Amino acid sequence: MERKLGTAAHHLPSTDDSYMMGRSEAETRRLIAQSRLYGSFTRRLLQEAGIAKGMRVLDVGSGAGDVALMAAEMVGPAGRVLGVDQNPEVLKTARARARAAGLTNAKFLQGDIGAVVPDEDFDAVVGRLVLMYLPDPAEVLRALTRKVRPGGIVAFQDFDQTPRSLVAHPRMPLWERFFEWVTAVAEKAPVDQEMGYKLFDTYLKAGLPAPKMEVNSPVGGGPNWAGYEYAAETLRSMLPLVLKFGIATAEEVEIETLAKRLRAECVANHGVAKPPDMVSAWALKP
Repeated sequence: MERKLGTAAHHLPSTDDSYMMGRSEAETRRLIAQSRLYGSFTRRLLQEAGIAKGMRVLDVGSGAGDVALMAAEMVGPAGRVLGVDQNPEVLKTARARARAAGLTNAKFLQGDIGAVVPDEDFDAVVGRLVLMYLPDPAEVLRALTRKVRPGGIVAFQDFDQTPRSLVAHPRMPLWERFFEWVTAVAEKAPVDQEMGYKLFDTYLKAGLPAPKMEVNSPVGGGPNWAGYEYAAETLRSMLPLVLKFGIATAEEVEIETLAKRLRAECVANHGVAKPPDMVSAWALKP
């Protein structure tokens, strides 16, 4: 049995458990769907940053394990990856996926990423869509960086989830309502919608060099694009807050048919849609 993060560790700044997407099975499905759209950008980041065979990698906010499993493939049997997440249920999925893929070099521990990490040094710390949910991302990043050896890699990705990043072309009413619902929730929940572009300043405040950065985003249309299901699962995870904040009613959202209706609108208009931009940043610890 894999141990939980214990007391033999360096304590990091505490983070609250205010993840606006919730902790449901539907959210686990959304995380996996998300990786289908954004996974190639994460792989590009890890490659550009220098993740290589034999490295020891710490993946924070692992969720269903997509980033950790990708890193485990890249470091090979001589390396190892440790994924950390608060949610014990989603880590069951991560562990099962690691077993199914034969990735014995990927281990997962349950714990607050801002509370404790194992008392050892890593060659890299990585995270996708983690810092945007933290009350003080620079403080947490500074503390995480202390677990990286000199010359090691610090590589993170976060969304620019502002209205400028969400596009449907041509303009389509249902897609526009969907974008309005998502941004309205993020405005009321404890999430920084501009975190992607704030990574530069966050790295500097954490005592790191100016990071190398780039931005990527999936765009799709037609009947077979995976983005429709991802959009619907995103709103499904947000739905309790949509209702709580009075942003829309369940009848307006019609969550069970949302993916189908978003697809039909795109196909009928020969249109395309673009979910949030993913901003990547990486630097080497001095």
